[in-house]
Amino acid sequence: MTLDTAFRLGPASIFPPADRHVYLDAASVGLSHKGGAAAISAWQYALAEEGTIAFDEQAEVECLDNLNAATARLFNATVDDIAVASSETVLMQSLAWAVMPEAGSKIIATDITHPSTIYPWIRVADHTGASVHWVRADETQSIDPDALEAAIDDATSVVCLSQVEYGTGQKYDLKRFAEKAHRHGAILVVDATQAAGQVPVDAATGVDAVATSTYKWLCGPFGTGMMYVSPKLQELTPGILGWRSHKDMWDFQADRLELPGNAKRYEFGTMAYGTAFGATESIRHLLETGIDKVVAHNRRISKHLIAGLNALGAEVLGPKSDADRSATVAARFPGKNSRDFAKTLKDANVIASLRRDFIRFSPHYYNNIDDIDRGLSAIEAAL
Repeated sequence: MTLDTAFRLGPASIFPPADRHVYLDAASVGLSHKGGAAAISAWQYALAEEGTIAFDEQAEVECLDNLNAATARLFNATVDDIAVASSETVLMQSLAWAVMPEAGSKIIATDITHPSTIYPWIRVADHTGASVHWVRADETQSIDPDALEAAIDDATSVVCLSQVEYGTGQKYDLKRFAEKAHRHGAILVVDATQAAGQVPVDAATGVDAVATSTYKWLCGPFGTGMMYVSPKLQELTPGILGWRSHKDMWDFQADRLELPGNAKRYEFGTMAYGTAFGATESIRHLLETGIDKVVAHNRRISKHLIAGLNALGAEVLGPKSDADRSATVAARFPGKNSRDFAKTLKDANVIASLRRDFIRFSPHYYNNIDDIDRGLSAIEAAL
């Protein structure tokens, strides 16, 4: 084994399961950062032992402020543009009700997007009389970017995209679609749950909002979501309000509501605060490692995986261009039932996910070329 093939950006000392399994499933649940898991446990233990002595009001503010600051760095934004809540879904839902696309307007989405990306907008569209316009994938589960851009017109109010599609890993040029949306008076709203941590998520591309959860490529816990909100959308009234919605949340009076003048207005209630400690640790580690280094590393090992799958006669799905791909790789195996084959691979200690009628592999920065080769050997044996 050479140093080159053994190299992991995320060492097994921080991600212990990486030494025990061929874990190619970050798009489902990323391996948890060991330091982040320890931070959650320490908070929970201290709370159990000392209650508010260990977690007073100042600590409650600081734990989210620290996650807010880390997320601002991750999204190339300012801290005033970031809101934290319990998941991407609740943040997206609150935003959809804030925007309230008007009757007769169009919400553009792809038919291979994740349900959590578009369901909030479907619910609001049902209420207002807006409609969802679907851009359809081809037989390889790919979206034609030109067709997607062409669908945006003067009737469009919202373009709702997953920056990286959950099934095939196709990624989109956010700047391109933000500019097209804005030319027609629409906004671009992005679900970055499959992007944040494996590819850059940059507010400077002109996106109007970006929401993400932390338990996939960010290697954080379940129960935490963050959202970038552009200054324009910080003027709206969120769809979900709670005691944290007031600009002075500790001034407990029910007969007044004055929203903060920044993205904090999208924060609304109590959450499992320990997850914020864990998410902060995992995001800081990714930032210290360097997102550009993670991108380059993941691209290298995923290209090696694609080459190996092609050599084994697999049908690799998704876009043909490397520029449109992330580290997620989807494949069908001719003559094999994907459900049965996924179980066969799991029995061989190769951890991947069944999605629709294909198998999704998603290596991350705690994987290396050796992992890919071990996975390919198991696939060859199963075939």
